[in-house]
Amino acid sequence: MSSKQLKLVTFPLTGSASQAWRHPEVTAHDGLDINYYIEFAQLAERGRLDALFLYDGAGLRIDNPEITQRVWSVSAFEPVTLLSAIATHTQHIGLIYTASVSDNEPSVLARQSASLDHVSKGRAGWNIVTTPGPGATNFGIPADEDHDERYVRAREFYDVVSGLWDSFEDDALVRDKESGIFTDLSKVHKLNHHGKYYTSKGPLRVERPPQGHPVIAQAGSSGVGLDFGTAVADALFSVNLSIQAGRSYFKDVKARAVAHGRNPEDVKIISGVGIVWGETQEDAERRFDEITALWPLEVALGNLGMKLDKYDLDGPFPDAPEVGFSQGKSQAIINYAQEQGWTVRQTAYRLAASLGHRILVGTTQSIADDFETWLNTDATDGFVLIFPHAKKGLEQFVDNVVPELQRRGLFRTEYEGKTLRENLGLPRPQNRHVKAAQQAAE
Repeated sequence: MSSKQLKLVTFPLTGSASQAWRHPEVTAHDGLDINYYIEFAQLAERGRLDALFLYDGAGLRIDNPEITQRVWSVSAFEPVTLLSAIATHTQHIGLIYTASVSDNEPSVLARQSASLDHVSKGRAGWNIVTTPGPGATNFGIPADEDHDERYVRAREFYDVVSGLWDSFEDDALVRDKESGIFTDLSKVHKLNHHGKYYTSKGPLRVERPPQGHPVIAQAGSSGVGLDFGTAVADALFSVNLSIQAGRSYFKDVKARAVAHGRNPEDVKIISGVGIVWGETQEDAERRFDEITALWPLEVALGNLGMKLDKYDLDGPFPDAPEVGFSQGKSQAIINYAQEQGWTVRQTAYRLAASLGHRILVGTTQSIADDFETWLNTDATDGFVLIFPHAKKGLEQFVDNVVPELQRRGLFRTEYEGKTLRENLGLPRPQNRHVKAAQQAAE
């Protein structure tokens, strides 16, 4: 039995990649089929996975119609609405959604996320991103805002949101029928935040979330992004394309967490990996080839998140192409492509089905072996599972790989607790007002 346990998260999306909807084994819907998402979540819960992770962007880019007309996710639910519906049909699976600080207002996001935590009875999570979308201009945020300054804004946004979550002390609602007092207002607090970017008086109009704070996820991989993530996040989603890169990242993240005065075990590293399973290696490779063959070249190139049109597609991968969104993820792809000696074309097709993450094509044994090695050599705490075959791929993983991981003692056979924090092995944050009062009394 292993002393370490994997944390497993998955994307609840059709194919998790833009062309998988064309595969005959994948259900192609318009993105608004609520039954599909509920069934996907229930399947993930049957496999005892920790959480669904809904990556999301508020806007739709149609300036490149050659790509946009081909992708399935042109129409998609607003994430809190979707996850609230899923919450009513599940009991254990965590529900993590993406919301950019550039597209939202702190008090609204604080109330939405706290409400989702109440609706799900303690299973909500918020993935903080800084990427500006269509709402950014409404908040006066320029599209070309300095990269590092985005994280200054993000930290203040987080401080406001987490401060609002603590508006109510845990026992503020007394509900005393004899006295007629429902709320002890001495335990409800204003925030009175006046910062560089935000002003928020408070209090929030919803009691403290069941988890204290919903689980915080973050995926920044630049230096400033990692510093922000290790200061505030409970889970860091990472792009590590080799085990050596994973080990280096793991060591760096845990050291940064300690430097912030945190327990390194309270910052979980969740690495992205595409999974294509087969009964034999040949079967898995055949499935992978079927998926990659569906990608038009321009779409595969677009998935890399870099501008590569001026480079020789059959030449070596360039050192410094223009980056479209994530600097850290792009650099990881560049480094890996150059280490493998791949051309631009080879890189695009090899990583297309896994959203730019590493792809694991294999059998029950080889996939479990890979996971065990990454976990036991401190290359990760767990994985975000990306299934090019969508629900079919998840079903294959749950029915075949999960039992093997359980047999090896690498993964739970039952959920440890009722909340996402409990299942991830994370502490519940103490209310800041209670903590301050205790410190003042000492």
